[in-house]
Amino acid sequence: MNEPAAAQAATTASTLSLGTKLSYAVGNVGLQMLIAAMGFLLMIFYTDVALVPPAVAGAALLVGKVWDTINDPLFGWVTDRTRSRWGRHRVYLIYGAIPLAVVSAAVWMVPPGLSLVAAFLWIAITYTLFDTLMTLVQLPYQAMAANLTRDYDERTSLTAFASLGALLGFFAGSVLMPVLVRAAPDARTGYALAGACFGLVAGMAVAVVAWRVREPVTEEAQADPAPAWDSVRRTLVGTLRNRPFLLLVSAAGLVRLGLTLVQGALAYFVIYQLQGTQGDLPRLMAILLGVVGISLFVWKRVVDRWEKNRAYLLGLVFSATGLLALYWIGPGQQGAVPVVLALIGIGMGAHWIVPFAMVPDTIDHGHMLAGERTTGMYYGLFGLVDKIARTLATVVVAAVLDLTHYVPNVAQSAQALGGIRLMTGPLPALCLALAIPLLLAYPITRARHGEIRRSVGDVRDSQFAG
Repeated sequence: MNEPAAAQAATTASTLSLGTKLSYAVGNVGLQMLIAAMGFLLMIFYTDVALVPPAVAGAALLVGKVWDTINDPLFGWVTDRTRSRWGRHRVYLIYGAIPLAVVSAAVWMVPPGLSLVAAFLWIAITYTLFDTLMTLVQLPYQAMAANLTRDYDERTSLTAFASLGALLGFFAGSVLMPVLVRAAPDARTGYALAGACFGLVAGMAVAVVAWRVREPVTEEAQADPAPAWDSVRRTLVGTLRNRPFLLLVSAAGLVRLGLTLVQGALAYFVIYQLQGTQGDLPRLMAILLGVVGISLFVWKRVVDRWEKNRAYLLGLVFSATGLLALYWIGPGQQGAVPVVLALIGIGMGAHWIVPFAMVPDTIDHGHMLAGERTTGMYYGLFGLVDKIARTLATVVVAAVLDLTHYVPNVAQSAQALGGIRLMTGPLPALCLALAIPLLLAYPITRARHGEIRRSVGDVRDSQFAG
């Protein structure tokens, strides 16, 4: 193929088809449904329905994250070297859909009457299995996005579709699950049935991606003659030398920590601080996520015209301001809550789209530095930091509830209410503020990304068809 023809093919192939983008987005509907349900409701399910003490539930969840320090980078390395007739990443979606569905349901089925030891073991085992299978599915799913196109702006477009799917899943996980629980004869039965339904939907969503989205033919598994551990260590060290990636993953981890604190504490805030009911939570979440959904289209246009890190930073300022305002809202001031949630939601829209469009750019930078494209390892580490932040937030929520002498299903003391307000407002806002200097130091701009692609001779996009 002559040079002009090759350039033309690259330009055409960098634009993914609408069908590919929609099919890819379906996977996020199922995965984020599970993540949202657990982020918002898992702790209050353990404490108020399964009647497991907060400290026991928090310690059991921490077991899965200890394993996570190994499995995310390890599975990332494995996917980088996977060879199969179904591709490097798609194969994990094919074989992981059904097991993920089963284990996701089991998390919400804590048997009644367990001793503290038995409850600890049940939570630790089911959640660790869930976390392992989620890694085996979500990591390859995310890695596919980095390889479907290498165009700077088309990645933002694909991420916008994926974020819309994630938003739908997040809405279902945070709003639909409480509705399903209330429709059941009792809360324990409701959570079990809702968990089974969510697991089934997540498995089907992953299967749609495996069926409809194909990987680029250029992404071959890389042979490595070194022993496995030496290969893992070399790949890991190379990834950790990527400064833009470290800045991004650190900032995104802080933001995830802050937003997960809000997720974990919001149900307590609505019920005990605002003196509402669990029926108020779906309405408030609908407002929040509705604003996030509308803002996605705005943030897509902002990123098309501005640098990604600056757009992300602006979103954090909006959310942090809203979180600080949330701290001062009390009973009788419910009318102010939708306004504050709208402000938080505008900022959250940036987090839903921008960092996930930035990760592939840092992978290109790493390719330039190392001469090797290790997509799986990057997403393994990104997922590791994300999940550690989620679990750390859950442990913090459990610890604060325990230290402030929270008692389920009764009016709370001033000390307990103070802890709930702290976890819903100032502490998350601080996490977001700490991410801002990291984003200011992030160096990859649109122009710099063009230089990176030229430096690695990246003219192979003719094979990255949608």
